[in-house]
Amino acid sequence: MSIYKDFNEIEVDLTECKDMPLTKSELQTIRNRVLKQLPKKHRNIGRSVTAAAILAISLIAFNHQSIANMPLIAGLLESWNHPNEVDWAPYKNSIGITMSTEFGDLTLNEIIVDYDKVLISSTLELAKGSTFSYRHHLTPTIEINGQTVEVIGGSSQSIKQNKGMYLVYNEVKLVHPIEDEIIAIQLSYDRISTPKSNPPYGESIAEPWNFEVTASQLAVQQQTIIKELGQYVELPDGQSIIIDRILTTPISTTVYFSASTLDEDSRIALVNEEGTVYTWQSKTTEDDGTGVMTFSGTTFVNQSIYLELYDYDQIISERIFITDMQQ
Repeated sequence: MSIYKDFNEIEVDLTECKDMPLTKSELQTIRNRVLKQLPKKHRNIGRSVTAAAILAISLIAFNHQSIANMPLIAGLLESWNHPNEVDWAPYKNSIGITMSTEFGDLTLNEIIVDYDKVLISSTLELAKGSTFSYRHHLTPTIEINGQTVEVIGGSSQSIKQNKGMYLVYNEVKLVHPIEDEIIAIQLSYDRISTPKSNPPYGESIAEPWNFEVTASQLAVQQQTIIKELGQYVELPDGQSIIIDRILTTPISTTVYFSASTLDEDSRIALVNEEGTVYTWQSKTTEDDGTGVMTFSGTTFVNQSIYLELYDYDQIISERIFITDMQQ
């Protein structure tokens, strides 16, 4: 990564900076850091290096934390847990609140309320002596409008950014969708899963991080479409499935099905009119053949949905029209 990308999205409040001249040793230190960031073939001193050095000097007085440990990635929810390029800016709630404990500082970055799911990104900066890795997972307890809500599942991931800093992602799946446009959310990061703890909830945290925030899901609600179908789909190989309902939002698409005779190795893919194929990120199936498939980062708002069946990445059926998801 070049020095330009390193500083590309850093925002600095100049009111928090002290204006003072730098010593010769400080200038030399900055110059050396800049040179180390550049590829070897570009490490000659020129105008571009000088410009980067000036930018670095302008940031050196930032008095909260050193540039070396500053999180260069803000933990965007778009970058987590799905293969598609998306822009969720109109649907996100940017938070930027930091809570501190003896374990470290946890900054709540972003929240998206997606029908019956809450997506959360945060940044953990460890205190000296604290132990954490990509195999550790923080799990929040969530309340909506002051009420504890039923949770039926979720996922999490911890991604190392630099020494002592991790991006923490969580998806909380609720039993019932959230109906309010504006929501008061209380999050308590009070449990941690470690390589040695018992799944699924891990161990209690003695001093949890607690947040109280307000989030809006109005933009998501305005583009949420639910189609009740009960559509029987028979595939050429004799397998069948009933598509009971399809829910699509700007964030994800969920297929509810029943009476499935699909083999365990068979997978359903959704396809749009342009031929883009989307595979599910999570699937649950009950003994009675009912189940749910979630396609994260996939939206069919105002689009037609087709179905294909594939086996180990090999398409084994013709494209079958399911429905139009028009508002």
